[in-house]
Amino acid sequence: VVRATLPGGVELSVPPNGIEARLVEFLKDPNRVVSDTTWFDFDRLLFETNSAALKPESREQLEYVAKILAAYPDVRAKIGGYTDNTGDPAKNLTLSEERAASVRKELVSLGVADARLVSEGYGEKHPVADNATE
Repeated sequence: VVRATLPGGVELSVPPNGIEARLVEFLKDPNRVVSDTTWFDFDRLLFETNSAALKPESREQLEYVAKILAAYPDVRAKIGGYTDNTGDPAKNLTLSEERAASVRKELVSLGVADARLVSEGYGEKHPVADNATE
C-alpha cells in the first residue's frame, strides 16, 4: 500500500500498481500526453456474472477514483466497458455498454459531474487477457 496525496491534502492508501496510484501519478505529471491510447484499467472493479450490477467490493475503488476526479476538476474521462469473448458478440457489446454506463452512474452518484464523464462499450474488442484469467 502506498499513499497518494491529492491537491487539497486528501491522502488515499492505495495499491502501488492500482488504477488510483497510476492515475494520480499521471495527473501530477505536467508533461502528460492524453490520447486515444491513454487508458487506465480498473483492477478491483467487479460485476455480477452476465450483469452490469457492480459487486460491493468495487465500491472502494470507485470512491477513490471519485475523490481523485474531485481533486482534478478539469479532468474529463471516458469509461470503457468490455466483456470476454464467450457467448454472442452482440449481447457482449450490449453488456459492455451497460457496464460502462453503470460505472459512470456510480461515479456521478459519488459526486463527479455528469458532464465530465462519458461511457462506451467495446464488447470483445481490445482484450487485456485470455478467458483463462479472472
